[in-house]
Amino acid sequence: MQRSQAADQKTTRLHQPHNHSHNHILLQQSELGEHNSNDTTTGAARVAASSSATPLAGASSGPTPPRTLAINQNHRYAASDTSGDQDQDHDHDQEQDEELLDSRYECAICIDWLNEPVLTSCGHRFCRSCLTAWLQKNNQCCPLDNKRLSAEHDIFPDNYTRREIEQLKHKCPNSPLGCSVVASPIELHRHLPSCPYRRQLSQDPPEEKCPFAKIKCDFVGRPETNQLEEHLKADMPHHMQLMLQAFQQTAIATWQPHKPSTSGGGGGALENGHGSQLPPPQQYANGGMGVDEQIVQTMYQRIVVLEQRTREQETRLENLQKQLRMARQSSSSSVDPRYSNGTIVWRIEQLGALVARLRANANNLEYSRECYTSPHGYKFCARLNIQPRKPHVLSLHVHLMQSENDYHLDWPFKGRIKLCMVHPVDASLSQHDTIMTKPEILAFHKPREAISTRGFGFLEYANISNIIQLGFCADDRLLIKIEINIV
Repeated sequence: MQRSQAADQKTTRLHQPHNHSHNHILLQQSELGEHNSNDTTTGAARVAASSSATPLAGASSGPTPPRTLAINQNHRYAASDTSGDQDQDHDHDQEQDEELLDSRYECAICIDWLNEPVLTSCGHRFCRSCLTAWLQKNNQCCPLDNKRLSAEHDIFPDNYTRREIEQLKHKCPNSPLGCSVVASPIELHRHLPSCPYRRQLSQDPPEEKCPFAKIKCDFVGRPETNQLEEHLKADMPHHMQLMLQAFQQTAIATWQPHKPSTSGGGGGALENGHGSQLPPPQQYANGGMGVDEQIVQTMYQRIVVLEQRTREQETRLENLQKQLRMARQSSSSSVDPRYSNGTIVWRIEQLGALVARLRANANNLEYSRECYTSPHGYKFCARLNIQPRKPHVLSLHVHLMQSENDYHLDWPFKGRIKLCMVHPVDASLSQHDTIMTKPEILAFHKPREAISTRGFGFLEYANISNIIQLGFCADDRLLIKIEINIV
């Protein structure tokens, strides 16, 4: 199918990821800004078009990030009240306040209403002060997904969420006592300490004792934190030792020997009341251990040794997996692109994280490694991005790159480009597309920058949900093969 159109027109075709080969002729070129123009094409369609892209180095500022992200937040936290013991007549109001705390407006660090909310590039919301303090103490990593964050480039004020919280109006928790203040949650937090109807609460915060407190474990934690759970995991050997000591003390206190059978006057010692007060066995009286206690202590020591070995094996396994990933990356990148024969085998690792990053900012672009059509031929690379107006669709384009061979090559480039999204299980389900070059398209003229600002491909290459549902993404990895031939 071949048609000629003006440079600003678009060619649209229905997209089904399991279709067989399709031949298409590149018909259009446009700037990257045109990606954001009004497009009535459905989510299942793809547009064959050339587009403008900013090179990796020296990229200029583009469209502002979308105000809301397309990725749903799956993190949920339960609100907790740590203000202390309240009177019974406040219980109902406290339950209502907890229900009003929507997870969308909850900071994952302080587990409270978002105060001066900010949005990270990985799609999470926090209080500005909470996130600033967290980044200073935790090596500039997001507390939810451990992604690296830059305070200058990855954190944006979330005025939309701030306005939504300010529009929420709640009564003061002391309203049953006569307080008439109705304000937003953040304003109520500032109001409560100075509320004239505030009752004097206990100065001691609520505490949560260790379940082993009866055997002399003196740990005390706060119920709104995970300190108790971490204590139970980390101090298990100490708890076992306390249990062993308690068992020994109980054995000494409750030990009663069997009364020997006597005849005649042999029971005089028992009848005078002294028979029930025989001393305990020597091993208990001296603080020693019996056979059962020795078995318990031996098993305890064995458990400690096995736990230590397990931790060492887990650490060793993680290091080996890391070395294997690095070896795979180095082996795939060690092939000289001059001898790639115009073929790019693009293994896109961690597709979910890549989609989240591309959705977070329209200026985020993902480039493949370069390839040459021959050792002295043309140099190309491929690019993936997501349009802000269509966050459910991947865009794929091919770009010419500058090389030392440009001075003796024929321009514009004339050839055939084959795109294949490889299905990892059934090759018959792989998606094939073939596009032909046209000399009037500027994307195939001699590049004037390291990466040509004009690319050629599909504005709507593949629906992200279809990629996952049809099995193209195995182990969070997507494989795209690109072949460029001169004709």
